[in-house]
Amino acid sequence: MGSKRVAIIGAGVSGLTSIKACLEEGLQPVCFEQHEDLGGVWYYSDDVRPNQGAAMYRSLITNSSKEMMSFSDFPFPKDTPPYLPYHRVHTYLQDYAQHFDLKKHIRFGTQVSRIEKTEDFDETGRWEVRTVQTGYSDGEQTEIFDAIMVCNGVFARPYVPDVPGLSDFAGITMHSQEYRTAQQFRGKKVVVVGAGNSAGDVAAEIAQVASQVYLSLRDGAWVLPRLAQAGVPRDMMLRRVLMGMPEVIVNKIIKGEANARVCHDNYGLTCPADPLKHSVMANDEIGYRLATGQVVTKPQLSRFTQHAARFADGSTVDGLDAVVFATGFNLAFNFSDKSILNNNAEDLSLYKLVFPAELTKPTLSVIGCLSTIGAHPPIYELQARWAVRVFLGLNKLPDKETMLKRIRSDKQELKQRFGYVKLQMMNVPYRDDIAEEIGVKPSFWKLLPRDPKLAFLCYFGPAFSVQYRLLGPHPWSGAAGHAKSALTNTLYPFRSPALDKEQSGLSLAKVVKFLLLFGVLMAVFNRFM
Repeated sequence: MGSKRVAIIGAGVSGLTSIKACLEEGLQPVCFEQHEDLGGVWYYSDDVRPNQGAAMYRSLITNSSKEMMSFSDFPFPKDTPPYLPYHRVHTYLQDYAQHFDLKKHIRFGTQVSRIEKTEDFDETGRWEVRTVQTGYSDGEQTEIFDAIMVCNGVFARPYVPDVPGLSDFAGITMHSQEYRTAQQFRGKKVVVVGAGNSAGDVAAEIAQVASQVYLSLRDGAWVLPRLAQAGVPRDMMLRRVLMGMPEVIVNKIIKGEANARVCHDNYGLTCPADPLKHSVMANDEIGYRLATGQVVTKPQLSRFTQHAARFADGSTVDGLDAVVFATGFNLAFNFSDKSILNNNAEDLSLYKLVFPAELTKPTLSVIGCLSTIGAHPPIYELQARWAVRVFLGLNKLPDKETMLKRIRSDKQELKQRFGYVKLQMMNVPYRDDIAEEIGVKPSFWKLLPRDPKLAFLCYFGPAFSVQYRLLGPHPWSGAAGHAKSALTNTLYPFRSPALDKEQSGLSLAKVVKFLLLFGVLMAVFNRFM
């Protein structure tokens, strides 16, 4: 069993954690990375690299806090601030790879051109993987693998909407994938299209140098700052105790929080859809840019002319110099037959967004093919841990019909929520669902007799990724200690030693009282995300 070879496509966040998951279970991973460094989207380059998906701009900072986005057994250094510029995340990924000795399993500058079932797939589940050196079409090599983990990400190919007249527009046209700094827009009149995190970041930054920025929103946006009350990272409101709360209450809380900072009706951000049925923009500056008139909201684009843009309400921006589309990405599984992995989310048939249900052998998994409100790395890590155990037969998948039924149900739920099949899952419920498959979901009742404080922290406190190393296969000896200190560690860089000493003496009774009285009440009446 330990001799099984696993091909991993991509050395970004999902690829790195997939290598580690393979090594934990005694598998032999071979990771193919088309570029010359690891990190995927977190590797910065001034220009878009060949076949690159999403990319960093220089001012980018994380939307998730360090303790929520770290891998389960490799926390960020204690003195790391809560939110990070992109280069510190890339350094973290480099450190992760070095600590677990992952780089020796990566073949850099190697692109997977095709994957196909072997002739004896129905018996062996094996795959034929063809690769070429990046930038070359000849010299293709073929190898046989026992399993494949597809880790090329959900942000694979930039999507630009087909706006009438766009080809006639004489100004600068780019996707946010190409954006690095605002300097080329100095003194210009710019339209930014989109309602997600990148759209808000790009619009707010360009507004500091442009003559005017217009933010085109198809159907409004829900804008929330990264920090909640008292400067606590907002994503720390992701707690298990809140997951059973009715959506109507959650939506009301999010709306209240959003409007408390910036009245969405007053500033042209009005969104007809509830927050849980729409994208949420994490942004700390767009409200100020709107209030100063540096950014003006506009409805959906309807047409371009050579020097102007027209919008759905009939208004026009003349003398337009540039348009930046922050309109997301499409899937791209060009190395696979569409019957296995389809580029259209509507036709993608993945059980729990990991395993193709139609395969006769569960030897191919897709890691990281989803988005969520909250941190992504802990999800990718759990998917990878589950996948390798399925490869080895340690975990079993249900029969084909059961999987297809679940897939149809999930798609129907997504259509009802978003109006189409959008691969966006609720963060903690999805994580815990995969964790339950592996046997690592933290259990309040199992932890209670062993460590009551830890049990209460796991249920009432933030759902930190380290909690998935407390129970089940491959636990981490430092997990319990870190789970208890993660909340304090979040703001550690800014705290005085005296305050830390005072808080280190918290009794279990105080912790329970705080979590019960303030955690729940703050969630119900104050903030949730």
